[in-house]
Amino acid sequence: MITKQTILSLAIALIFVLFVGYGIEVFHDNPDYPDLHHVITEENCTEQQGKWVQSPKFEGQETRGFCEVGDQFKENRTRHDKIVFIVSIIVGLGAVIVGMVLRKDAISTGVLGGGVLTILYGTIRYWDHASDILKFILLGVALAVLIWVGYTKLK
Repeated sequence: MITKQTILSLAIALIFVLFVGYGIEVFHDNPDYPDLHHVITEENCTEQQGKWVQSPKFEGQETRGFCEVGDQFKENRTRHDKIVFIVSIIVGLGAVIVGMVLRKDAISTGVLGGGVLTILYGTIRYWDHASDILKFILLGVALAVLIWVGYTKLK
């Protein structure tokens, strides 16, 4: 049977990670995906910092194409994901440390779990942009932290 303490711990962990994730978006806006559906000419596309992609032309058909999102959006998105990653790591590690220090089991477990989930959230956001070496290091650090928490927190 699930106890009140377990439910409280899970609730704290989930609300903590949502709070941090939303807080990051409040103070550092996620870049908006440009609306390029209305762009129908190459000139309009380049004005909107997009990249015009020419469709194959068949005999008797007028020249057509479409506008792709420019590199600027992708760069802004990568930069934003990196900020999310850095803030999540810092806040998540802080929460893990605080979770280790708190005396009440249900609260400390919730804060600790929230810290781990926050680190996971930031890592997932930046995963596509990270190099293989960074991914390997992140997984190694995560494994080391979990083993350390297991030895120090569990009786």
